[in-house]
Amino acid sequence: MPDRSFGRRARAAAAVALLALAVAAPASAGLLGIGEPEGGRVELPPPAPPPLRTDKLVPVVSPAQSAVAIGVDPASISIMSDGIVRYVSVARSLAGNAVNATYEGIRCSTAEVKLYARHYAEGEWQLQETPTWVSLYEPRARTSLAIAKAGVCKDASANLSPQQILLDMRGDPNRGTP
Repeated sequence: MPDRSFGRRARAAAAVALLALAVAAPASAGLLGIGEPEGGRVELPPPAPPPLRTDKLVPVVSPAQSAVAIGVDPASISIMSDGIVRYVSVARSLAGNAVNATYEGIRCSTAEVKLYARHYAEGEWQLQETPTWVSLYEPRARTSLAIAKAGVCKDASANLSPQQILLDMRGDPNRGTP
């Protein structure tokens, strides 16, 4: 005669495990947590893209096997009251003959990035018609994820200020290790 209590125990254990995952998932989201936009704040319209500057870029570790060097324009970093960090990222070919830039925003609380405009070597900023949020963990967002990890985000929140972002990106020796 089959032991029906085993089936009930297995279903109960599975239900407990699912409940534990549902409760623990928000707490264990880790760097760039997943959740609602910054405190439920509504996204503000982004400022117009700043003038493109390629001098004084703060280098960011490029994704593996990248053929470009990535840098962030320190003068472009801003954090508005919506909690979104906006900045200009500049990509140069290792040969130095091609330069592209993006104006984007990172929402640390949901681990997402939004591309507002692109700038190619010759020309002006080209605004995106319908910018949308994309997960930082998608392959096309590797550079944005590197920027987020370099100092834009602290856990699931925007870093304290543009100045602190720059200190973290530059590896401030007085900061110590967390």
